[in-house]
Amino acid sequence: MNWSQLTVFDLDRTIVADNCSLDFCRYLVAKNVLPYSSLFYSFFYYVKHIFFGMSLTDLHSKVFDHLLRGRSLERLEANVEPFLQEYLYSRIYPPVIAQLRLAQHLGHYTLILSNSPSFLVEKIALLLGVNEWRATQYAVDNERNLCHIASIMQGEDKASCVKEIAGKFSIAKEKITAYSDSFLDLPLLLEAGTPIAVNPDRKLRRFSQQHQWSIL
Repeated sequence: MNWSQLTVFDLDRTIVADNCSLDFCRYLVAKNVLPYSSLFYSFFYYVKHIFFGMSLTDLHSKVFDHLLRGRSLERLEANVEPFLQEYLYSRIYPPVIAQLRLAQHLGHYTLILSNSPSFLVEKIALLLGVNEWRATQYAVDNERNLCHIASIMQGEDKASCVKEIAGKFSIAKEKITAYSDSFLDLPLLLEAGTPIAVNPDRKLRRFSQQHQWSIL
């Protein structure tokens, strides 16, 4: 199929109204997969990232070390589908899902780029029927237990993915639309002819207003 337009979505606070990783942590604690202390660590580091300048890399490293290192990937994956059955459609942000469905109806190549774990993003992308997804990747040891972070999908990485896919299908910049909530995704948004800020953080809202970008 010849793709002429590309529509790209961040996941957390864009397609879904919350942080799906944090909500998955709550779910795993409720199911006794993770200890109750996991809620404290995940919330503590998330607040440090949002309000006190902790980098995305440090956030992922701290959460991985306290919550995920040594955990069975198989056991985590077994909980994803029941979690999404409870979570996904109640947390969808309607204005953005409407834009996703419109893009799919119009025959755009649709893409989710997220720094959430791949075992979550893969299932969400499948349920939403997007063409492709990229996410943060974890490595496993010989027993299929999580051992380290292989890669974190950050703003520059998202921008590189857009360049790669646009180049693959010869899609011009003016035919690319991108949605995100975070100033950290500015490199991604700048790769799009039509950047759209969704529930933007303070920095992205200010930048969007200065450059007359649409805000959802």
